[in-house]
Amino acid sequence: MKLLVPVDFSEITNPVLRLAKEILLAHGGEALLLNVVSPAIYVPYPETLSFDMVNVQLLQEIEEESRRISEEKLKGLVSFMKPVGASYRVRLGDPRDVILEVEEEEKPDMIVMGSHKKGLVERILIGSTAQKVAKHCKSPLFILKGKEPELSKRVLVAYDFSKVSEAMLNYLVEFLKPFGTEGITLLHVDEPIGLPLVERLGEEIESRYSRKKEEYLNSLKERLEAEGYTVQTAIVKDSDVARGVKEFAQKGDYGFVAIGNKGLSGLKRILMGSNSGRLIDQLEMSIFLFKEGGA
Repeated sequence: MKLLVPVDFSEITNPVLRLAKEILLAHGGEALLLNVVSPAIYVPYPETLSFDMVNVQLLQEIEEESRRISEEKLKGLVSFMKPVGASYRVRLGDPRDVILEVEEEEKPDMIVMGSHKKGLVERILIGSTAQKVAKHCKSPLFILKGKEPELSKRVLVAYDFSKVSEAMLNYLVEFLKPFGTEGITLLHVDEPIGLPLVERLGEEIESRYSRKKEEYLNSLKERLEAEGYTVQTAIVKDSDVARGVKEFAQKGDYGFVAIGNKGLSGLKRILMGSNSGRLIDQLEMSIFLFKEGGA
C-alpha cells in the first residue's frame, strides 16, 4: 500500500504519522511525506514603486531557507516512521493545490491527513485544506480530526444503498481485518421521499421502501458476520443526512466514521452542498472518505 501523507509540522503531525504507520504495519507498503512551503510574499506596495526595487533574490533565499528547514524536519519524520519505509518531498505553493497535484503524479492507494479547527469566518473565506482535497481527490481519504482514531474500535459506516457505498463497504471489509476491529455499525439515514402523493398511498410506498431497506441491511449484516465482524444496523429518519449521521455518531463510541462521496455536479453542490463535505466540516472525529471510482 502506498500512502500520501501531507504534513505541516503542527501539533496534528505526530498523530497523523502514527495513523499512517499503523496502517502500513498492518498492510505493508510505504509512505510519501509531503510538506508544502508557502511562497514568500511581499506586503502590498504602492503602484508608483518600481518592480525593480523588489528584491527577488531575497525572496528566493527566503524560500530556499524554508525548503531547507522543511527537509531537515522531514528527515526526522522519516526516522520516526521506521520500520515503515518512507520518503519525503517538499513543494512550493498552496497546500490544497499541491496535495492534489502530487496525488495525480503518485497515484497513492490512500491519502492520510489531518484537519485543523477553523473559525467561521476563515471557513467561509478560504475553506480548509481537507475540504478541498476531499472535494477533488480520487483516492480514498482518511482525515484525522479530534482524538486519534482507534482502528480496533467499532466503525460507523454511513450507508445509502448506492454503488459507492457498496464499494466502500467492500473496501473496508478488507482494510479493517488486520486491526481486529470490534465491529461495524451500518447506519442509514432515511430521507422523506417528498412526492406529492395522496397521503395514504404515500405512507404505503414509504412503508414498503423502508421494509426493503431493512431487508437489504440485514443481508449485509449476514455477509459481514460471515467475514468475522460483529455487525449492528440502524435506520434513522432525518431530512438532513449529514445531521442524521452526526447526531448518531455523537451518541456512540466509534473509532472513526466512514462515508461515501458520489461526486455531485457543480450545480448540485452549490444548491444543496455535499453531505460528506458538511460532515468533514462539522464532525469532530476522524473520517474515512471513499470516492466514487476510488481504489
